[in-house]
Amino acid sequence: MKMKLSEVINMNQTLKHIIDNEKGIEPLFKFKLLGIMKSFENHIANFEVIKNEKIMEYGKETEDGNIGISQDDKDAIQKFNEELLPIINSDVDINISKLKASEVFNMGLSADYLMGLYPIIKE
Repeated sequence: MKMKLSEVINMNQTLKHIIDNEKGIEPLFKFKLLGIMKSFENHIANFEVIKNEKIMEYGKETEDGNIGISQDDKDAIQKFNEELLPIINSDVDINISKLKASEVFNMGLSADYLMGLYPIIKE
């Protein structure tokens, strides 16, 4: 299935929050969520490499020795965002099995989690 990279990044965060914070999730359901996260892994890692390169390009060393883009450097922030936006909006191919609606809704997840999972739920 095709998804925007931004959707993959957001969904990965949702899955991580569910796995880390929700109590009482069935082991099989958790296993499925981990499998989906695994299929996102390469896309997210590739994005992080490019994002970090751009931080190094537009950022400056801070007092604590890290490299970052200052909130005051509007020009650097704009260039950084302009270069990453096409990547975030790009389509990526994801090979996952969608989750059954019955198994998702039986978990008692919050509406925020359900909305985050919506693109990968089948009827």
